[in-house]
Amino acid sequence: MDNKTTTKNNANKNNNNWRQRLVSGILQYLPESLTSRVIGRDAIFKSTTNKTFENEDKLPALPVPSLKTSLELYLETVRPVATDDEYARTETIVRNFENGIGNDLQQMLMKRAESSKNWLELWWEDVAYLQNRLPLIPFSNMTGSLPNYDYWPVQTGTRLERLALLIYFHLQFWQLLRKEQLKPVLNKSGQPLAMNQFHRVFNTCRIPGKHKDSLIENFKTESEGGSSPNNIILLYKGHIFSFDLVQNDQLLTAPEIEHQLKHIENWCQQNGTTGSGIGSLTTTDRTKWADNRDYLIKLNKDNEDILNTIENSMFVVALDDNQPIGQEEILREALLGSGCENRWADKSFTNIAYVNGNFAANLDHTPFDGLAIATEAQYVLMSLSECKGVYNGPKTKRTLPEPLLLEFKIDDKIVNEIEIAKYAHRQMCDSIEITYKVFTEYGRSVSAKHQIHPEAYIQVAVQLAYYRIHGKAAPTYCTATTRKFYRGRTETCRPCVSETVDFARAVTEGNKDDSELYEILIKSGKKFQQTMASATNGAGCDRHLLGLYLTALENGMQVPDLYTDPMYVKSGGNGNFVLSSSCVGYLNICGSVPPMVENGYSFFYGIESHQYSFTISSYKSCPETSAVRLQQELHEALMDMKRIVDSQQTQ
Repeated sequence: MDNKTTTKNNANKNNNNWRQRLVSGILQYLPESLTSRVIGRDAIFKSTTNKTFENEDKLPALPVPSLKTSLELYLETVRPVATDDEYARTETIVRNFENGIGNDLQQMLMKRAESSKNWLELWWEDVAYLQNRLPLIPFSNMTGSLPNYDYWPVQTGTRLERLALLIYFHLQFWQLLRKEQLKPVLNKSGQPLAMNQFHRVFNTCRIPGKHKDSLIENFKTESEGGSSPNNIILLYKGHIFSFDLVQNDQLLTAPEIEHQLKHIENWCQQNGTTGSGIGSLTTTDRTKWADNRDYLIKLNKDNEDILNTIENSMFVVALDDNQPIGQEEILREALLGSGCENRWADKSFTNIAYVNGNFAANLDHTPFDGLAIATEAQYVLMSLSECKGVYNGPKTKRTLPEPLLLEFKIDDKIVNEIEIAKYAHRQMCDSIEITYKVFTEYGRSVSAKHQIHPEAYIQVAVQLAYYRIHGKAAPTYCTATTRKFYRGRTETCRPCVSETVDFARAVTEGNKDDSELYEILIKSGKKFQQTMASATNGAGCDRHLLGLYLTALENGMQVPDLYTDPMYVKSGGNGNFVLSSSCVGYLNICGSVPPMVENGYSFFYGIESHQYSFTISSYKSCPETSAVRLQQELHEALMDMKRIVDSQQTQ
């Protein structure tokens, strides 16, 4: 067998392994009845009998947890980060709240819930997102990257062909939603989950306001009547183009999309000039962008039409001439890339195509959470896997209208604002450190042997790693989904509890044998499962405490002592979690957001049977934190935990 044949066979073997891991990851979210066989993309995602949004009005209302349950959970997470005196003071404040104003606020909140199937929805969107004045990039938007494929090696000159295929698969997913043929998602128990966030994946944009932003949604299913805008926006070298992805009610093919992309790239390269880069303005703080957006509209009527074209479009594509190689470089460029003139931060998602054929995405968190966009990403990834990155559809190309160049009318004031925005963006991005590592020593198959939940195992490991560095517990946000309820989004699972910290302290101090450590590990794993189950069932404490706080504000009442107590913030309240963590799925794929606080870390993880992938970020301005150091300690923590669980296998 010659070397060429051997290389090809090895590539095919790797591709098949990737496909198996991809399917395995997707199956984690499906009912047991569907996981007994390996099935293809359409069998997983497409339905001819059930409509995508058919269960929405049947979903139960988001419950209001009992006041006592939420306060007990809150105290559990204060205990690990408080001194004895601090805890005693906080406990007194909590009991006074429970027996006094808290009970009044609870009754008022329950009254609100009687007239709304999701009492939290509008509050959460406003407080967590629309009222926030910080720049979306890098402080709010999510990022993710396309895995490195054996069949798509790094290669300059492949960008447009690959990008056309990616857009083609995104377009097919858009069509699934338009026809409501995307299968309603069920959890492993067969319960339907809220699908409303999928209505916001396409044709959605956040509009800046002076005090609060707004969200426009222009996607429509065919049954809702009317059409959805079917143009995409392409940003390159500071220029902005628009072209339609549907011609005479027919989706463009990959070759047709590539033809349009080539037209734009050729025009920009031959033109030889750089555009105004007005997208930079979208990366400034929200009030500043609102002022500049208003000024643009007043400056020239055509500017408003251009804004409408961009903001109503399906999504944005950015051609980026940077050449990141590994996943760490790709994620860093996606979140912190210096070319902010080729970004439109407000759009629901932007596909970023690098000149060497690598890809990433930058996504506004406002309209949807990670699980929704992960489903769309899984659809695209599986589509690529099935065709091995090679388009196999019709090759003929229709005559298409040329892409439209969108040129804003600007003046010296806007030119100056763009330069200020570029400088500020560079400064902000330079303050963040991002690391990505794949831990290949083992994966969830080890924890599974001991019936430890895979997320619990990772959460314990990162607490141990943090404790070794800082000598204390880390108040932690871990994403839990409440999509089993009407229009549900997320709740906070708080894994920093006494059981988890006891394990971290015991391992660090080294005064217990492996058998004792194993018992503590099992106990902390079970505690995490209980905490996560409570959160997904709508009984977490964070959203409830937020609701009680906002109830007081809306009724002109004095802010209760519970919220002014220093321990409220120290334990993570008001979004002050030192560790912000999220599982991106049972796949070798990762994403990133910045830490919630200056002295904190953002921690994303992917879980596979044989390995884990971690993205950790921190702020360079804080001398106490280091994403690189936490990665190193996390590796050591996982190795120590394997020694501990392995010690029990022969007993």
